Amino acid sequence: MSDETCSCGGSGAERPTEGTDRWVDDRPVRSALLPDDVGRVMTAFFGTGPVETFDDFVAATREGAGGALAVEDLCHVDGETPHVARAAGETYRFRCFYDGVALAYLVDEPVEIRTESPAGTGIELRVTPDGEVETSPPEAVMSFGIATDAAAVTDPTAEAVYGQVCPYVKAFPSRDSYREWAAAVDAATVGVPIAAGLPIAAAFAE
Repeated sequence: MSDETCSCGGSGAERPTEGTDRWVDDRPVRSALLPDDVGRVMTAFFGTGPVETFDDFVAATREGAGGALAVEDLCHVDGETPHVARAAGETYRFRCFYDGVALAYLVDEPVEIRTESPAGTGIELRVTPDGEVETSPPEAVMSFGIATDAAAVTDPTAEAVYGQVCPYVKAFPSRDSYREWAAAVDAATVGVPIAAGLPIAAAFAE
């Protein structure tokens, strides 16, 4: 699957708001508008200009990280973690499953990822650097988000971004499971199909 442009997107897109399903259907996803609260908190946190789209989020994150990400910039973990990726005979353990998705673009190899949802449901992915993804279960989705109190952080370094954003980048077995989690966390979040999240990972490696 790939992030194809469809006729329902474009400049006529409406921004998701508080109280909605917190879901982005518009394509291309990188130019889709974020929900109001996500954009507001991210704008205050990064302090570099309006963060209204996923592309804005990528640009602000890369600025805090000092440029495009490399493999060593990912959140590696020594020891046990539910987020494991395998590529080209190497095993990587991460703090966040999305690092495994980004890995496919950084090593230019297919990556097999095993992760868990916040509720402990196992999810498996196979991601290729040309934007293909297979998921089990096939209806798996993911979230992006930021802690609602992140505006108190005034130095958006890579470490600060990881601390405020990574805990809310999660995989879920279904859209309903994302919705239940989003209603309970103290964070501003948005959900997309995992396939739609791939171009965002690719942008971090560009």
